[in-house]
Amino acid sequence: MSHHHHHERIRSLAGHPARLIQHAFDQSHNGMVITDATGHIVLANEAFCRIAGCERRETAGWPIEHFFVSLRTPMPMGLADAMPRAWQQEVLCRRADGESHPILMTVDALPTRDDQAALFLRTFVNLITSDGDRPSTHHWVHVDPMTGLPNWLLLRDRLSHALAHAERSSHGLALLFIDVDRFKAVNDAVGHIEGDRLLGDLARRMQGALRNRDTLARLGGDEFVMILDGSAEAAQVVAERLQEALEPPFAVENGQLLLTVSIGIALFPFDAEDEEGLINGARGAMLTARQKGPGRLAFVDHRLTTQLKEKLRLECQLSEAAHAPERHFAVYYQPEFDPRSGDCIGLEARLHWHQPRHGWRSPEAFRDAANRLGLGVRLDRWALLQTITDHHRWQASASPLGELPITLPISESHLAHNTFDGRPLDRFLRQHDPAPLAWLTLAIPSQCLGQEIEDAAHLLKRLVALGVRLTVDDLGEGAFDLTRLSRLPLHRARFRASLAHEVQRPLAAALGRLLEALDIEPAATHVDTLESALAIEALSLPRVQGEYYSLAMPARALDDWLATQRISQDDDEESPSG
Repeated sequence: MSHHHHHERIRSLAGHPARLIQHAFDQSHNGMVITDATGHIVLANEAFCRIAGCERRETAGWPIEHFFVSLRTPMPMGLADAMPRAWQQEVLCRRADGESHPILMTVDALPTRDDQAALFLRTFVNLITSDGDRPSTHHWVHVDPMTGLPNWLLLRDRLSHALAHAERSSHGLALLFIDVDRFKAVNDAVGHIEGDRLLGDLARRMQGALRNRDTLARLGGDEFVMILDGSAEAAQVVAERLQEALEPPFAVENGQLLLTVSIGIALFPFDAEDEEGLINGARGAMLTARQKGPGRLAFVDHRLTTQLKEKLRLECQLSEAAHAPERHFAVYYQPEFDPRSGDCIGLEARLHWHQPRHGWRSPEAFRDAANRLGLGVRLDRWALLQTITDHHRWQASASPLGELPITLPISESHLAHNTFDGRPLDRFLRQHDPAPLAWLTLAIPSQCLGQEIEDAAHLLKRLVALGVRLTVDDLGEGAFDLTRLSRLPLHRARFRASLAHEVQRPLAAALGRLLEALDIEPAATHVDTLESALAIEALSLPRVQGEYYSLAMPARALDDWLATQRISQDDDEESPSG
C-alpha cells in the first residue's frame, strides 16, 4: 500500500470514531471482552479467543469466569456502590492441552448517563512471551524473579491440576517440602545479596535433577515445594537425587560452602486429599527429618520412612555382596517330589544370600531388588556355575543326586541381548559345560510371556539345542497370551499352591488340564502347609515342591538328607549322565 493510500485510510477511520474503535477492538493483540453488569460476555475479539482457546461464536452469553481460573477472590458483580471503576486481577487461562498460563486482566467500568456501570471492558494481557517459555520481563506475577521457578500462585494452580489428574487416573502423586538447612546462619555470614545468589544456584541444581514432568516451585525464603507423579519409592529416588545434586560445594565470595536440605514427603491420597493437607503434611514431615540432622528426608507416615530406609540399606548391601558372591551367597537345593509315590524326582537350585544381621535369606527376599539394581544376570550366572560344579561332583562320586534333574530360576534380564558381559546365556553355558545339559531346566518368570519372549525366541531355541529344558514360573499370577504359551518350547509350567485354594481351585484345575493338552507338564511350588498339600493333592499333579515336603538346604546337607529318602529318576527324563 502506498503512503498516500495509507494516509487516506487513517483519515477515513479518524472521521468515523466508531469504525476506528471497532478496528482497534478487532485488531488488538491483547484479548478484549465487553461484559454486562452480571459478568456475561456481550462481545469478544479474536485475540481473547486465541488466549482462551475457544471459538468466537462460543463466547456470547457465557459468564466470563468460564474461561479462566481466578488466583484471588473475584470482584463482586452487581454491587455498584462498592465496586471500583477499574482494577487488575491475575488469572490463569487453561489451554486445550490442560496446561495453564498466566494472564493479567484489566477491568474498566463503562458507566451510563446515570453514572451506573452497565458494561465492563476487560483487557487480557498474556504474561508469557512468544517463545512460550519465559515470562515477560515486565510481569513476574507467577514466577519468582530470584530463582526463575514458579511461585506460590502458579504452584497452587499446578497442584490443583495435578491432584485432579491423579484422582481421574488413579495414579500416585507426591509433594515434597524442601527447606535449606541452617540458611539463616548462612545468610548472616555471607550477606543477603550473596545469600540470594546462593538460592538461585541451589534452585538451578535442584531443577537440573528433576524429570521433565515434575514441578519445582519456591514458596519464599529458603522453602521450596515439588510436585511429582509416582509412588513413595519414586519420591524417595527423586529426593535422594536432589540431595546428591547439592553435594558439590557452592562457590561464595571468600571460598566454598556446603549446603544441605531437609525434605518432607506427603503422598496423595494416603496422607491428604487436598492442597493444604498435602503441604501441611509435607512441612511437618520436613521438620521431623530436620530433627534427625541435616540432609535427611522423612515421610508423613514414619513407618514408610523406616521401610524405605531398610529397602535402601538392603540395596546397598546387595550391591556390595554381588561383587564378591563367593563370600556372601550359596546355592541351596529344595527337593521336588512325585506326590503319588513320595519319591524325590528333582531339585530346584535356589540362591540364598547371607545378609548382614539377618542371616541366610531366600531369593524371594532380594530377587526384586537384584533386578532393580541390574544384578539379576550376574547373580544367576554365579548360581549356574555353582550348580554345574555340584552336579559334576555328585556324578563323579556316583551319588544318586547326580541323576536328578535340577531346575534353576533365572531373571528376565537373561532374555535381553545387552547382558553385562556381552555373552548370551547359551554361549555362557557352552563355555562352562560343553557336555549335554539334559539335566538342567531353566525357569523363566511368567511376566516374560510378552514381547520379551518374542525377542528372545532365537535364544530359547539355542538353549533347547543344548539339551536345556524350559519351564515358566508363577503361571496364573497375571495375564498371559495362550497362543504365545503354546508356541514356546516349554517342558513344564509351575504355579503356586495358593492358586489351588478355595475360590481359585477351579482355575488351577483348568490350568492343569490346559497345560496337559499343550503337552506341558504342570507342577506346583510353595506347597508350604498341610492345607496347601491337601488342595494340591486334589489336582493329581505329577510334581510338587515346598516346605511341607522339605526345606531348601545347602549341597553339603543333601548327603545326610539323602540317607532318609527314596530317589527316583523322573520317568520321562533321559539319563543326564555322559
